[in-house]
Amino acid sequence: MNKKKMIDQLGEYFTKKGKVLDLKEYDEQEDRPMRSQLVKRNFNSWSRMVLMLKNHYPDIGKKAPVKKSAEKKVKKDVK
Repeated sequence: MNKKKMIDQLGEYFTKKGKVLDLKEYDEQEDRPMRSQLVKRNFNSWSRMVLMLKNHYPDIGKKAPVKKSAEKKVKKDVK
């Protein structure tokens, strides 16, 4: 598997998770798309893969700003 395909699969996976997991967190996941050893073998380290991933998927882990109107509706419903 080449690096580009791996980055695409991992990018989609981490986007679904909402953040880039560290190596220990990734290994604990049951639904991971590939073994971490394969990632480390192709990128030489986990941190190098993370750097490349952040270049291709810069929005992973960033939350969209909450609109004020949505906050007001939630507060009104609670009362």
